[in-house]
Amino acid sequence: MTEKLPLIPYPSGAVAMLGGTFSKPSRLVIALDPSFDAECVLLYVREQLGMEAQEGGQSPDLIITAAADATEEQAYRLEVNPKECRIEAKTLQGVFYAVQTLRQLLLVYPNAVPCCRIEDKPALLWRAFMLDVARSFCPVEEGKRIIDILASFKMNVLHLHLSDDQGWRIASESYPKLGEEESGRYSKQEIKDLVAYAQARHIMVIPEIDMPGHFTAALASYPKLSCTGGPFTIPTGEGIFSDILCVGKDEALSFVKQIIEETASLFPAPYIHLGGDEIPLDRWVDCPDCQKRKRVLRLSDEKALLRWFLNEMTSYARGLGKQVILYNDYVDEGYDKKIITQVWNPLLDASALTHPVIMSDYFHTYLDMDHTLLPLPVVYRYGKQLQTQKYSSLYGAEFMLWTEYIATREERDFHLFPRLIAGAESFWTRHEQHDYRRFMHTFAKHGSAYLSSDAQITPKKQWNTSSIVSAFARYKRRRRVKRNSRKAGITLS
Repeated sequence: MTEKLPLIPYPSGAVAMLGGTFSKPSRLVIALDPSFDAECVLLYVREQLGMEAQEGGQSPDLIITAAADATEEQAYRLEVNPKECRIEAKTLQGVFYAVQTLRQLLLVYPNAVPCCRIEDKPALLWRAFMLDVARSFCPVEEGKRIIDILASFKMNVLHLHLSDDQGWRIASESYPKLGEEESGRYSKQEIKDLVAYAQARHIMVIPEIDMPGHFTAALASYPKLSCTGGPFTIPTGEGIFSDILCVGKDEALSFVKQIIEETASLFPAPYIHLGGDEIPLDRWVDCPDCQKRKRVLRLSDEKALLRWFLNEMTSYARGLGKQVILYNDYVDEGYDKKIITQVWNPLLDASALTHPVIMSDYFHTYLDMDHTLLPLPVVYRYGKQLQTQKYSSLYGAEFMLWTEYIATREERDFHLFPRLIAGAESFWTRHEQHDYRRFMHTFAKHGSAYLSSDAQITPKKQWNTSSIVSAFARYKRRRRVKRNSRKAGITLS
């Protein structure tokens, strides 16, 4: 007998109902395989299940063993029987995800959990969310709330967009003016605190320092790094701005390398994002320093100069133990082969790319879009599209929240929920198990409890926008993106 348990994300593997129920004890007694860190497991139980727990003792309620046959780092098995709950996993991450599943079962069935057996593992190994903190600063405590939500729905990467034209949000010891006059920036200790909080929940935090475009905030503090010398005013609102880093100046290259080094030291993840998107090259055409650099290197044009710069920074980051991620705008065969390409352009045939890819096309993942532009069913279908498309090397996928016009927690929540949660299921659950109606029913009934953070959820009447309205809105968005891209010298199909 099989039954659809009210779980988000729904398990990818077999789900069997066994009959009978498990009664929740007042205190969990845990029998733990010695290969797992007892302190971590006890923390999972106390924080995620909200229960007191102890390791060791007679008649354990929760038995956690190492799965001898498991090959997937994030996989787990969970069995609930009348006497106890059993978790099998290869890693602590797998144990953590099993605990998240058990948490949802206990929220729905607080007194008597139906006995069941669940086998589960993610369809996509990289399940990410990008938060733009450059345009609108996000305090550390709010960042932790978002991390808790991501962890609850088994997402495992948080990409922080830390710099842009409108803001620089990370303090620098070498360049203390960066972000000094702005509405908020993270200290070194705050970054370490946020990263540690995420790591304890099996979320990898990846920093992004966008370059050489989207650089006005840095130029406002250090105008000599530009081609013209400034002065510069930090803009508000969206746009592609003409002034970018001057790659002809040695001091500008030293600046960028120092920032990469400082950033790399704060984030233990083996990745760093260097942006590389929407770069108007007009300033370089008229800049004596950039033209001199181009001649010395015997480069054909400004795009070749851009390629040289990003390859140089990629090589420098690799020397610090970091693999570089760039947006898809300019990456071609002349770029370092180990660069990971983050694809935001839905008109690009990502399956033909030879670089490893992270998919985040704006038709499916830009959650700052209004619900008429990106309705809930479109978000939910994205995971199936990715799982059935052939790629040369697919790392995974990522949802994005740009914040030019999103400044408060309430505004963030309105755009995120339930779309981000639908996306989490579409990334985790194998497409054969996707069921939009089941997801809708489960979230409508239990979503508020699963979020458990006083999240503001978009009214249900806005979840399913008319397909005609949505198609027209998306057409208008496509025209706008093409117009902005032409300004940056990017050709879209």
